[in-house]
Amino acid sequence: MISEDKRLRLLQAVTDLTERYRAAGYFPSACVRVFDREKTLAVVCAGEAREDSLFDAASLTKIATATQILLLIRDGKLTLDTTPAELFPEEIRNRRILAERLAAVTVRRLLTHTSGIVPWYPFYSRRGEDFWDVTAYALEHTAPTEGVAYSDLNFMLLGKTIEKLRGKPLDRCLREDLAEPLGLGNIMYRPPATYHIIPSSYGNPVEERMCQERNISFDGFRSREEPVIGKANDGNCHYYFGEVSGHAGIFTDAEAYERLCRFYMNTEDPLLIAAQREQPGAPTRGLGFQSGVSYPHGCGHTGFTGTGIWFSREKNVGAVSMTNRLFYRHENQQATADFRRTLHEVAYVLAGEE
Repeated sequence: MISEDKRLRLLQAVTDLTERYRAAGYFPSACVRVFDREKTLAVVCAGEAREDSLFDAASLTKIATATQILLLIRDGKLTLDTTPAELFPEEIRNRRILAERLAAVTVRRLLTHTSGIVPWYPFYSRRGEDFWDVTAYALEHTAPTEGVAYSDLNFMLLGKTIEKLRGKPLDRCLREDLAEPLGLGNIMYRPPATYHIIPSSYGNPVEERMCQERNISFDGFRSREEPVIGKANDGNCHYYFGEVSGHAGIFTDAEAYERLCRFYMNTEDPLLIAAQREQPGAPTRGLGFQSGVSYPHGCGHTGFTGTGIWFSREKNVGAVSMTNRLFYRHENQQATADFRRTLHEVAYVLAGEE
């Protein structure tokens, strides 16, 4: 158990770190929490953020999706070796290239980003077309990737898998199958305006450039003059999926992801423990999680908007950092990797068990 003196030193160190990076222009607002498997050790809010503020979780959505998939596996609804062809035979059968590209793809390969599927494609450029038609088009016009290739499409497919097996929309699955049973609190898709929601960006300038680089046209981008508040920053989630997808779209306060991390820190389920470890043939990838130097003695994940989690079962410590790094009118926003890495190191040194 951490001493009161050490806890106060941790709080001061996290406060100083957060304010230093905020002053340097890494993010306008942030909420940071450090914790162990039993309790919260430090909470620091900066800028416009409060403890109950909702942030656009971006790709931290993938951890919620992965957790739902793992719970479905635990409950015998599918396996790590289940393939999309088994789950969606009608959707895939009559699309030859799609069937060929997905033939060897399993749930395990989707979770570890070793599916060979293209990392990104703007589904919204074919807005109005069926998901499986757009997926087929994307795969027909892109070469297979090798090894680990982080792909949003993997988790779009996993989101569809959850909906298929549960027979209900993904936002209801999140609430009824994850948030409520685990007592996560404020984690949701499509947040009501009654919440204190931190803006994520001005428009989607990064995705505009990504489309231009691929010679793909789309005339529906949001204005760069208006703040994006309560709507998914991710273009595919917002423009194509109606704010709900397996790869992005969740809004959350920092405490909800602290509770989700604590669930993994306390579980004795072999599958959920294995999910936190690097998988064979997938360097630095667990079942949904990432490992490596940014996650000392543990695992975690990040989100494009400036969000991140890390926890270590071994050292009994973890951290959640919610920021809105894209919320600047200029386009040279800074990545928060250095901030997160330093935060994790500080928490590990001051609060981790020997």
